Amino acid sequence: MAGQLKINTIQLGDSTTATNNFVLSLPAVPNGTVKLSRGNVGATTQDVLTVDASGIVNIPSGSLDAITITQSLIIRGAGNISTNTALGYNSLVLNTSGSYNSANSVNTLYSNTTGFSNTANGVSALYTNTTGYQNTSAGVNSLYSNTTGYQNTATGISVLYYNTTGYFNTANGALALYSNTTGYNNTASGYNALYYNTTGIFDTANGVSALQANTTGGFNTANGALTLQANTTGTGNTATGVSALYTNTTGNYNTANGVNALQSNTTGSYNTAHGVYALYSNTTANYNTATGYYALYSNTTGTDNIANGANSLYSNTTGTNNTATGVSALQSNTTGTNNTSTGVDSLRLNTTGNYNTSYGYNALYYNTTGTDNTATGVSALQLNTTGNYNTAHGEVALYNNTTGNYNTATGVVALYNNTTGSYNTAVGISALQYSSTGSGNIGVGGVNSAGALSPAFNITTENNRISMGSTFVTNAYIQVAWTVVSDARDKTNFNSIPHGLDFVTKLNPISFQFRVDRDTDVPTGPVRYGFKAQEVLELEGANSVIVDAEDLNKLRFNDSSLIPVLVKALQELNAKFDNYVATHP
Repeated sequence: MAGQLKINTIQLGDSTTATNNFVLSLPAVPNGTVKLSRGNVGATTQDVLTVDASGIVNIPSGSLDAITITQSLIIRGAGNISTNTALGYNSLVLNTSGSYNSANSVNTLYSNTTGFSNTANGVSALYTNTTGYQNTSAGVNSLYSNTTGYQNTATGISVLYYNTTGYFNTANGALALYSNTTGYNNTASGYNALYYNTTGIFDTANGVSALQANTTGGFNTANGALTLQANTTGTGNTATGVSALYTNTTGNYNTANGVNALQSNTTGSYNTAHGVYALYSNTTANYNTATGYYALYSNTTGTDNIANGANSLYSNTTGTNNTATGVSALQSNTTGTNNTSTGVDSLRLNTTGNYNTSYGYNALYYNTTGTDNTATGVSALQLNTTGNYNTAHGEVALYNNTTGNYNTATGVVALYNNTTGSYNTAVGISALQYSSTGSGNIGVGGVNSAGALSPAFNITTENNRISMGSTFVTNAYIQVAWTVVSDARDKTNFNSIPHGLDFVTKLNPISFQFRVDRDTDVPTGPVRYGFKAQEVLELEGANSVIVDAEDLNKLRFNDSSLIPVLVKALQELNAKFDNYVATHP
């Protein structure tokens, strides 16, 4: 073509020493190749490098031994800045003033202009970065979309891929923090960890797919595969253990430690679960605390529950304000509310009973729907099922109670055999121990100084009785005499008494001492005055009043009932005296 200059060979240098000159040539074969050689035109001595038509650079073996290479093997000084290092096609190609950058691989730091102190390893790593600085990217497409974000660290294929301006993020593992755009101060370690996070901040995810679905939720911590996987906007959650808080979406400020802890939680907030499967089924309930294997496992919407111990409150679903401390405490509770259980297996079978309190191993174990019961002591109220408003303090107190109501037992073994009796009060060791179906009874004590149970009256099925002390009591003290109700308005069926002077004259007053027991004549206690109950009973005949013959094995004497007889005897004696005086002037 006219005016066109064609040159196939150019010599660089005019030294008389041929090896100090270079020749740049376009050989005919292979076509499109550029070759740089030492020497003069027509007398080259050594090929230094060739570039073929496809852009492949070839440096012949041994060629570098004869030349001095500066600027770190021709890759330093990339992007017009001496402190940059670029190795790979299109790496740092648009750099203007950015310094201290290192780009290793095709298209790394391609768009960088003024960003500095960046390190990119892997095809298209930090490809879009322009002014972002102090980023470290290792992996194909890692930090690909970053523009101005700074001090990010990405290790793995496509990690932090969409990050643009987010900063202080650390992502390790393929696709970790993949969707992050402007979120900052996030840490993700593991495949798909924090994958969908866009603007969420201060999130930490360690484990495969941990916090995978998180978008804008912040201040979450997930440690373990699949932890907080479904979380989207939930904030302030902490999950440690495989699948912990797995389903959580928008729930806030939950803490789950243990495999599958709080796994089903979606929107519930302020829950704390420590232990494998703790609060597993919880969905929307708030303010629950579960510590122990399977604690509060079935809870769905029940709120304000506290469970400490394996299987405690296991079956609770919607029950609220329950507290269970101990293995299997309140295990069967479903909808019961305001129960407090402390001790292994205490209130274990409670289902819908409310306002129960149990302290001690097996306390209120069989209670199902009974309400407002209080049991303190090992196995206290253990067999209670539907009984209400019972109070038992002491080991095995009210042990056999099933449906009895409003009973109070204070003392070891107190009211032990009560089943359906109600409104009983027992105070002391073994007080009212043998009472079963009797109601309205009061028992105080009954154990003697040797520790043997021998109540003054052994109440079993009777109602409205009071028994105080044991048959071994030698003295009873009170400051004043008993004041007994005697209002006529409280009485009926008035009649005269059948006994009088004749009855009294046949009485046989005696002095005596009580025996230690019936098998010995050894006395106990002081000398007393009184009567033999058998003799008085014989004088009374049927329907005795002065002698209580209800228990023929232990007759009892009613002193107060003898007083009217004595009064009548005096009246009869006085009438005789008046008649004698009238007939003997």
